[in-house]
Amino acid sequence: MGPRLLPAVVGALLLAGCASRAAPVFPVDPGYPGTYTQTATPAPPTPPPTDFPVHAVPRPIVLFAPKLVTVEWVGSEEEKLSQGHGYRFTGVEPPTPGPTSVVLPDGPATFPLIDARDALAAMSAGAREGDPVEIVGAEPGTATFTTDRGPLDLPAWLFRSSFGSRLAWPAMTPDAFWKQGAEHVGTHHAKTSDGVRLEVELGAPETPCRGQEPSTKEPVVTETETAVVVGVRTIGVVGECARTAVYRPRYYPVTLAEPLGARVLVFEGDNSIIPVTEG
Repeated sequence: MGPRLLPAVVGALLLAGCASRAAPVFPVDPGYPGTYTQTATPAPPTPPPTDFPVHAVPRPIVLFAPKLVTVEWVGSEEEKLSQGHGYRFTGVEPPTPGPTSVVLPDGPATFPLIDARDALAAMSAGAREGDPVEIVGAEPGTATFTTDRGPLDLPAWLFRSSFGSRLAWPAMTPDAFWKQGAEHVGTHHAKTSDGVRLEVELGAPETPCRGQEPSTKEPVVTETETAVVVGVRTIGVVGECARTAVYRPRYYPVTLAEPLGARVLVFEGDNSIIPVTEG
């Protein structure tokens, strides 16, 4: 599983061309003479997480979706239709391994593991009514999961369905993860080589309307003890005209006052965690 969590295409082509009405007038930004900003007042951002235990050793794993990893998919239409209805174990339950050593970004650590039936129960949480997928085999192993520090090989329970597909679920106890293993969904990505200078993906500026100068974007950073919050400021006129509704990724340089360390990187717009990988 790759470390990138870049957004996908979010819409289809709209009508081309600019609207006939005049572009709105924007006031001069007092902090940036000669530039203009939009007058619309954005909704106040959700406060960044203040409960992240930056001093915990080992650092809690921030797990990104999907928590249930498909190791091998047979492609059965019947199995596809059974997704979301939970899992039913009919095999022989294997013994649970003892505490297992894991190499984390902040160093090695040892964690106790859950048993196979607890993993299946967690996989089935929130299932809809219907026939569950039959699981005929289980064995301990490892799988690659996506975290806020990139892909990570973790102990996992490997399950085989009656259709032949193989699925993986984290085998570590919930307290190894932030928020007891809650899944996070990221819409941005960042990379760094030293923890101080980052390249953060925040999206390219809007395509200018016909006859208008292009706007620009720049990151706005707020650092706290537990998080680095990155927002984005648009400088210039963003006219009202029809555009191609396709997200265009773009990375922006960000230099921190202190190394990122164990803190989480957060996007100000929706308070989502931004995964950071080496690069």
